[in-house]
Amino acid sequence: MVKVDVYLSQSLIQDEMQLKDRNVIVIDVLRASSTILTALVNQAKEIIPAESVSVAARISKGLGNSVLCGERNGKIIEGFKLGNSPFEYTTDAVKGKTLIFSTTNGTISVTKSKFAKNCVVAGFLNMSAVVNYAASLNDDVTILCSGKLNDFCIEDSIAAGMIINGLMDIKGKSNVELYDSGYMSYKLAKHLAYRNSKPDRGKLLSMLADSEHGKYLASIGFGDDLKYCAELDKLDKLPFYRNGVIKLKETFEQEASEKSKMKRVNISSKPNSKD
Repeated sequence: MVKVDVYLSQSLIQDEMQLKDRNVIVIDVLRASSTILTALVNQAKEIIPAESVSVAARISKGLGNSVLCGERNGKIIEGFKLGNSPFEYTTDAVKGKTLIFSTTNGTISVTKSKFAKNCVVAGFLNMSAVVNYAASLNDDVTILCSGKLNDFCIEDSIAAGMIINGLMDIKGKSNVELYDSGYMSYKLAKHLAYRNSKPDRGKLLSMLADSEHGKYLASIGFGDDLKYCAELDKLDKLPFYRNGVIKLKETFEQEASEKSKMKRVNISSKPNSKD
């Protein structure tokens, strides 16, 4: 039996220890999840999430080849180089660079997960990859919706519901236990994101366009971001948050393998000595 716990806003996490040793999936569909994933796929070295502008500025001091990125109220922070539109995070803009990233909602969710056993960032763009990973854990899962300004937002809840639906498809409906917030998210997703029992990009885009935050983003010139963020399974990658940074899961695995290899080389190269 897999228990799935859904928090409908990061404001419900009052203490970082609430998420200690949990398998956490962080969602901020519009737009931090989508931007983080896009930046890493476009070969950013790593992303350091910062819960505030002042923390981001402090982190940037002394860091070479780093870029200050982020938004407040959907718009680029004054003095920062990049905002929070995934279209800004091209290979030319981010390749090989450390991105110090602060957003209104999403990066707060990520930093609140610092004591999690595992923390992965999810959106519609990598939905199947997230579902398959969550199923592979054979363990309970906590889904943290970033929400909007400490409140509920529909797009994050629907993404949570789609993850739940995917887990039910793999594990069997009777093997997934939900609380009320998860059950509501599951039912909402079924109604607003599926057609003939399959996820439907057209319905996703319509939902984003009708959402409170979607309407706001469109009003300030980011309508195309909604279309991009609705592209289901466009990127088959998993951003992981570990030791204060976000990298692709495969990057962490490669680094661990190289570290282990170096350790073996160092041990084998030590001369034998006899008293």
